[in-house]
Amino acid sequence: MKVLLVPWSQPTFYYQMVPLAWAFRAAGADIRVAGQPQVAAAVKNSGLTVTQVGDGYDYLPAFQRIADDIARHNRAHPDRRTSLEQKAAPSPEMRRKVLEQKFEPFVETAVAMAGELVELAASWGPDLVVTNPFVLAAPLAAHAAGARLVHHLTGPAVERQMGFFPGSGAAPELWTSKLVELYGRHGVPVRPEYAAATVDPCPESLQYPGTPDRLPIRFVPYNGPGDAPLWLSRPPARRRVCVTWGTTTTQLGGEGTFLVPDILTALADLDVEVVLAIKGSDRALLGDIPANVRVVEELPLHLLLPSCDAVVHQGGTGTMLTAASYGVPQVLIAGMLDQVATATRLSAHGAGLSVDPEGFSGTALAEAVTRALEDPAVRGSARALRREIQEQPSPAEVAERLGAPAPVPA
Repeated sequence: MKVLLVPWSQPTFYYQMVPLAWAFRAAGADIRVAGQPQVAAAVKNSGLTVTQVGDGYDYLPAFQRIADDIARHNRAHPDRRTSLEQKAAPSPEMRRKVLEQKFEPFVETAVAMAGELVELAASWGPDLVVTNPFVLAAPLAAHAAGARLVHHLTGPAVERQMGFFPGSGAAPELWTSKLVELYGRHGVPVRPEYAAATVDPCPESLQYPGTPDRLPIRFVPYNGPGDAPLWLSRPPARRRVCVTWGTTTTQLGGEGTFLVPDILTALADLDVEVVLAIKGSDRALLGDIPANVRVVEELPLHLLLPSCDAVVHQGGTGTMLTAASYGVPQVLIAGMLDQVATATRLSAHGAGLSVDPEGFSGTALAEAVTRALEDPAVRGSARALRREIQEQPSPAEVAERLGAPAPVPA
């Protein structure tokens, strides 16, 4: 069996696909990963083979412009800042306008990837194409190879909840003309869905309802390679709180959204050991470090979080699910739409708490961290979420099911 993995152009999205890829490989499948150069190092570090496609377009600058526009709008209209669940359903005209303006990075990435990705799929001939829903060129590759397409989610399915994301339920009339033309050139009809199944590592208690052909999979933490320092094997002298801020949040939101110095100041007077897991490129933004803080660079969270009693982060789904898989209570300071959705779902579950980054309050954060450390209800919910994750089918079981010759049942 041949399996082609096509991750979105950000390493953290690829990381969640790695356990399933390893399971396919261990079962004897031939695995190839196709992605933009941004994910090539992550693929090779995971022990798999990569074919680079779509060089020449980087989605991040466009994404940053969109994030800046949203931030300016929220500052100008603070009364309109609502969660995804609270937003009224937009009209078809508004949906089309949003798709044209706000989803440019996804469409342009599809245009950049399509030719080479289709060439690879047609010549290599995979039986299965596994991809993130954001990769809009993946259905073209599956069509060229006559392969089944499988979506692999990374957390709460915000793109489906929006109702206007191509290939994730969006009606054909909402698609942009550029994307319709791209599909037409490759002989692929425009329709709302393409995936035969949706592999979902997000626990059902955190997931939005309505995911078609949902195939649960146990979330297995993997945050890239790294060294495990010896101090991690020693019991901490005090309760340990991890602080982390993701891999692209600062780049997308700008240095003004980098709240880590304020977070460290807020935690300086608590009787805890703070371990700040940070990218090397963000270290220059820290300033003075409180005495109770240990700073580590490029340390994979799956090595650190098992020793932690709580975690403070920006609401990335990879961080959230890694912490959840170890039963660690969480405090989320979420600013972007997908992060806010994650924080809202986790807070509703009870396994985490949310602190608003607008008008950040150190007192509110310290109170939330104290509650995460001491409230039996929060800690009990975090343990329950861990059990839910552990009870899901293993990557090996899901790989076996997807490798069956019959179509994946609903």
